[in-house]
Amino acid sequence: MHANKHRVVYVATQTELVNPVYYRRLWIATRNIPIPRRGWLDEIADTLRDFDGNVLHPNGSTYDIPCVDTTFGDDPDVRWLGYYLLADGSGDYPKIITRKLQRVQLLDLYFRIKYPQIADSFKQ
Repeated sequence: MHANKHRVVYVATQTELVNPVYYRRLWIATRNIPIPRRGWLDEIADTLRDFDGNVLHPNGSTYDIPCVDTTFGDDPDVRWLGYYLLADGSGDYPKIITRKLQRVQLLDLYFRIKYPQIADSFKQ
């Protein structure tokens, strides 16, 4: 991963994360990654740990990546993610809009690092 040493990824802002279109696109992308619910925390933690670049706030200051386990709480079954992934009756929209923005921010950061083209589509 030495080719990425100078890669810079900017963490999503609260404004982005609460935007209904952005939130829905992140939700759809998360649902479409074939990772079991219980595998997501390891996947996120591994991606963040192995990232060989800089994660910054949009203002250029360093983003201190929080501990994934602490952020998602003491829940080995990752129930929150199960609820987050639920669809409404139409199947096209999330059933809930979570208030746990730091969790959504880490999901978003995962996509910005691992699947940047997908993450770019959240904004369009």
